[in-house]
Amino acid sequence: MNFSGFDEFLEFTANDDREFLREDEISNFPASACAMANSFGGWIVIGAERYFDDEFNITGFSQKNFNIKSLIPREIFFDFQTLEKEKILIVKIEPLKSRAKPLFFDGKFYRRVEGVNLISSKFSASIVAGDSRDDLPAMNFYLNPESLEDFYNTVIKLHSEYKNFSSEEFLCRSFIFSGKFLTFAGALMFGNIIKIRAVLDSSAEHAELEARNIWDAYKNILPRLVNKLSPGCSQAFQEIFVNSLLHADYNAGNFINISITSEPAKVSITNPGILRSETRNHRLKKIFELSGIFIKDRSLENVKKFMPLFRLEEDFLNFRVKAELDLEGNENAKNFVVL
Repeated sequence: MNFSGFDEFLEFTANDDREFLREDEISNFPASACAMANSFGGWIVIGAERYFDDEFNITGFSQKNFNIKSLIPREIFFDFQTLEKEKILIVKIEPLKSRAKPLFFDGKFYRRVEGVNLISSKFSASIVAGDSRDDLPAMNFYLNPESLEDFYNTVIKLHSEYKNFSSEEFLCRSFIFSGKFLTFAGALMFGNIIKIRAVLDSSAEHAELEARNIWDAYKNILPRLVNKLSPGCSQAFQEIFVNSLLHADYNAGNFINISITSEPAKVSITNPGILRSETRNHRLKKIFELSGIFIKDRSLENVKKFMPLFRLEEDFLNFRVKAELDLEGNENAKNFVVL
């Protein structure tokens, strides 16, 4: 970071989160620094009537010396630059690393939404941290026999040794159970929790699909959505679909919504959570991989190969992530978004 002047700073950071503080607003600095670190990072610009010295002290403010570094929690990574001609200090706040513990200031949890510091709940802090609970026991949930049997048949085709396991051994070796307890991952994957909805809207037909569990969505909904897509588009669609299932924050209690339209030919997939952790649900990932689905952490190689300008949209206010993919039909598909 090295800007020749304030105009260059404004030009190169036009799309970044920025907070402008006067010297008499320095008390807002710690909350803004924590909020930015808890979110996507950003820039804090401080204007002072006097120059900053080599230790980044503001001299002559309320008869005191204020050291900016002392106001920043040690968990935050930051960088400084002074623009002496404008008497401005620029502080770059980096976002917290994946799975880092969220920061609190003065007992409050701050996050940054559209340039505003929001005081949020402890539940919001757990979402920001990317905490996964799919290893915990799932109470009052039952496994769907059809989904479990289909998964069993898929696994033994790939791993013949699993055929010799007892039912209890299979459930534990497959990460569905942990000891005697059904895990939350197992309940999501093979239970009767409806978490995935798909809506297809075209000039010829309107259809709504619901999956009773993740395995049902993968085995029954996904094939019906991609069977008329071109090979490259089909691979990209499947990659987005599986990543949405795997990285969703199911503790937020929201659904994964899939919307497909024909005019324009586009799919939108929205899932709860934010882009904090490499893999939010580690046990779910192991179950997927056991069934032959290899997953790279958010690389989305097939998506970017098919659609180079693809970008995930993150709603930090509602903790949602949205992916939009332009659809391309195969040569034989006249209307490839109709079931």
